[in-house]
Amino acid sequence: MNPIEISYLAIQGGLAAFAIANQFFWRKLEPSRVSHLKISILVPARNEARNLEKLIPSLLAQNAVHLEILVLNDRSEDDTQAVLEGFQDPRLKVLEGQPLPTGWLGKNWACHQLSQVASGHILIFTDADTHWQPFAANAIAAEFEQHNLDALCAWAKQIVTDPISSLIQPLQQWSLMAFLPLFFVPVRAFPVAVAANGQCLAFTKAMYQRLGGHESIARSVIEDMALARAVKRKSGKFLLLNGADAIATKMYASSEEALAGYAKNVYPAFGANRLAFFAASSFNLLLYVLPWLLLPFWDLAPLMVLFSMLPRVMSDLRNRYDLMATLFHPIGIAVWALIGFESLRRFERGQITWKGREYDLRKP
Repeated sequence: MNPIEISYLAIQGGLAAFAIANQFFWRKLEPSRVSHLKISILVPARNEARNLEKLIPSLLAQNAVHLEILVLNDRSEDDTQAVLEGFQDPRLKVLEGQPLPTGWLGKNWACHQLSQVASGHILIFTDADTHWQPFAANAIAAEFEQHNLDALCAWAKQIVTDPISSLIQPLQQWSLMAFLPLFFVPVRAFPVAVAANGQCLAFTKAMYQRLGGHESIARSVIEDMALARAVKRKSGKFLLLNGADAIATKMYASSEEALAGYAKNVYPAFGANRLAFFAASSFNLLLYVLPWLLLPFWDLAPLMVLFSMLPRVMSDLRNRYDLMATLFHPIGIAVWALIGFESLRRFERGQITWKGREYDLRKP
């Protein structure tokens, strides 16, 4: 083998070994002892009538002792308000969203309004397209008590049905397994070791206020990651758990919705930094697509394919994805890169659109 082949093999083998080690630190959120902390579950909702019909019953079924559920109707244009009025429970409070101020993105503004009313010791932000098992909220509060946490993210099970989501969505969990040192996430001394998903992101109220809440990241497209990083920068204790047994979500109902969502998020996820985006795209294409293309021509290619697929197989097994879709991993990487370039184009033209609102993120 020449030096280039040795280096390539070392990188692939090292990443595979890293993913195997990470398996031992991807702990599940499971039923726990009863927590007596007061919990506020906060739901921003804009045009979410269909999803709320499924979400609200699952939240009302929570076995938490002290629970309030706050839903903000963010000036919806569908039957969101009517659906919410159909639920009568003293734990549920519906808020009417105020007009979107200049300098805010819609979800961040909605979450900010919710946080101003919440009275819980633990604030759990969740999305309208999630569904919760009855033990989930209490289990989250118990984790805060047992591990003296400042913040927690439980990564929900992702239900994918459209072709685009089937290719792209599993890459989120795969990237955690392949690249994020999960063993350093709870360690305060490593602020860069963090990941989060807004489908279930929880804080102590004290830490949330210390961060400045959503007001501190008013124009952040990737608000979950921005807040998680802020917790680590403040030397807070952050925990990332596999919540696939507790919370499930179907983010997109069609490939059109999926394309719009990923085109909104991919480039901003790299801090709108061209160099970081191009470096990540090139790295992924070289390591996870190139070996497949070289199978007929390179003796080491089969071994490289094996190493490149091992983290994805482990991730898909842990997160309950269809293993038939795992075989399309290199195609998913290539499609992700193409969507990333579209995301970059839209960002730099100020064409970010979501939930019927348009944003120009080039403006300060």
